[in-house]
Amino acid sequence: MQRAELIAVGSELLEPWCTDTNGSYLSRVLGERGIAVRFRAVVGDVTQDVQAAFRVALDRSDLIVATGGLGPTVDDLTREAVAGLLGLTLREDESIVRSIEERFRRHSLPMPPQNRRQAMVPRGAEVLPNRLGTAPGLLMKTGTATVVLLPGVPDEMRQIMEESVLPRLGPGGERFAYRVIKIAGLTESEVDRRLADVAHRAAPADWTILAAPGQVEIHLRDRVPDGRPAAAIDGLDREIAVVLGSHVFARDEETMEDVVGRLLVGRRESLACAESLTGGEIAQQITRVPGASRYFRGGVVAYTEESKRAILGVRAVTLGAEGLVGPETAVEMARGARRLFGSTWALSATGYAGPGGGGADKPPGTVFLGLAGPRGETTRDLTLPGTRETVRSRTARTALDLLRRAILDAAA
Repeated sequence: MQRAELIAVGSELLEPWCTDTNGSYLSRVLGERGIAVRFRAVVGDVTQDVQAAFRVALDRSDLIVATGGLGPTVDDLTREAVAGLLGLTLREDESIVRSIEERFRRHSLPMPPQNRRQAMVPRGAEVLPNRLGTAPGLLMKTGTATVVLLPGVPDEMRQIMEESVLPRLGPGGERFAYRVIKIAGLTESEVDRRLADVAHRAAPADWTILAAPGQVEIHLRDRVPDGRPAAAIDGLDREIAVVLGSHVFARDEETMEDVVGRLLVGRRESLACAESLTGGEIAQQITRVPGASRYFRGGVVAYTEESKRAILGVRAVTLGAEGLVGPETAVEMARGARRLFGSTWALSATGYAGPGGGGADKPPGTVFLGLAGPRGETTRDLTLPGTRETVRSRTARTALDLLRRAILDAAA
């Protein structure tokens, strides 16, 4: 079996706020081809460190795929570092220069001189076209190893990988199938408890339960003989769906906002939202999906008592009784948004994201969701732990799940 190693280049990836999502994607697509990813490394934008990582990788791996460090700035040094390590001189590829110039010309912009760095190619390297950006990929053979350099921008990396790299890779050994099952409304421990019997029957497939922001994920992996379906994974998927029911909302790359959008489009229905503590995050998640204008009518961020009353029509008596945060306030916010935008459904969220709260009975993390729809109105109260941003994000995700379940109930 070919042994692969992934190297993510970029000082930002060493910071606590940044995650190497490219590595997860590459591990999956290589595993599906029977190429085992044995090592993953993250290295900062320092020439000596990049070369040290490649030196180790060349000693132990057949395929090395690096992402990042192919941009036009002085800290984008992957191509120079690797060329120096391998003893290769760099040459300017005029066809790449013309391609970059044309990309800037389409935007009525001159090409900055520093972008010519992206046209520097190690001698003997194969250029891998980048349709989505200015940094092409590079493929080099050295001894028994293949070295692939890809841009760090995820969309560009995936395009080059799928169109240029995977077709060039020879067959690996054992092939693997992967599936991620996404679950809402249950904790990691509750998922583990409910699926205890299923987990005992999971062998030989690998089974991992992970807590992710606003959801729980079950990661399945199984060896797949050539030409045969992933029978073990399919069987486990069916069992999990039976046990967890509507808590299972998506698989693999699909997100909660994808699912909600698909349901709304399928029923030719529309959505609006009224937000307070989330500050537009519900609308932001909805509009991440291309084509969301087919079903999303709009939203209001009503942060003050005046805006809740004047824009959304929340009654003064409700605000007097509950204040800005309460179940009836949430319902009236949703009702007002539905009326304002003429939508089939409307979501609302009001609460205290922290660090301050509304007193002993409404501590930080107190949230009320409202939903107005064809069958009436409902509310849900939450008490969420975590930082201000965590509370806001989980509120938005839970609101979308509330809508998802309501649409499924209406369709039943």
